[in-house]
Amino acid sequence: MGPAMRIVFCGSGGFAVPSLRALASSRHEVVYVVTQPARPAGRGGKVRHTHVAAAAGELRLAAVECPNINDPAMVQTIQTHRPDLIYVADFGQMVRAAVRQTAGRGAFNLHGSVLPELRGAAPINWALIRGFKHTGVSFFSLVDRMDAGEIYGTATTPVGDAETAEELHDRLADIGAELGLKVLDELEAGTARGVAQDESKATLAPKLKKEDGRLDFTVPADALAARINGACPWPGGQAVLAARDGRELPVTIARARARDDGAGRAPGELDSDMMIAAGVGRVEVLEIQPAGKKRMPWKAFLNGHRLAPGDRFVSVSS
Repeated sequence: MGPAMRIVFCGSGGFAVPSLRALASSRHEVVYVVTQPARPAGRGGKVRHTHVAAAAGELRLAAVECPNINDPAMVQTIQTHRPDLIYVADFGQMVRAAVRQTAGRGAFNLHGSVLPELRGAAPINWALIRGFKHTGVSFFSLVDRMDAGEIYGTATTPVGDAETAEELHDRLADIGAELGLKVLDELEAGTARGVAQDESKATLAPKLKKEDGRLDFTVPADALAARINGACPWPGGQAVLAARDGRELPVTIARARARDDGAGRAPGELDSDMMIAAGVGRVEVLEIQPAGKKRMPWKAFLNGHRLAPGDRFVSVSS
């Protein structure tokens, strides 16, 4: 192998952190890290740096918080670092041609799906919501069109039973970090080959909206559980517990498992096993979060709220 490559790393969210750590401990040199600016977050509006900014600080890497990577002054700054390759993951900005051309080998992106399926901002959530049994990651060359460049590597994994988007996100981030290093070695060795995406198979995974977490108890159990797990941690599977004694409590159902055996109850009602009846089958709730409280196991919630068969969950009204 030749000399290590000089990498400019562009990332912001937690999905990018394992890749940055893997690069920092590899033979390649991370010469510059570009991330989104710190922003107010949470109820207190406290300004928070990105996950990548925090990791870059820990790893003692030169980093900049940048509102627009395509600004000509920023392009010039990147050029001064003489990158061989730009590695993009969970960045949150389009990386235009002027930036891509600063690197001899171009710019590559790690994406949380097996492209061309699930292009867009929320591939991991939509893989679960749409009931995928397998998903994965792709490492591809950046072009002007979203997630449409040539594929240089993919890795796949089965989706776990009752796995949430939060858990799948972390697993895929680790799988993606390994894949990224593998492709970098191939690029460096001259053995990497890009494969054009089949546009006829492209699907979209747009950014989630609050209403994407609203639960409809009339759908089949597998679709209901998929929505619950795919919406965790945000926007969360939103419903209202309507007890027969008149109590109403907004809740987020955080984790669930579909059962295809019959419930014999109206959709949303708890049966004698304290499972929720769906349009077809029933759903075993595993974790739930009452409004204003922490997430808890379903059994702890049942004990604290004295529920009984016939109590029901209803959809959140718009």
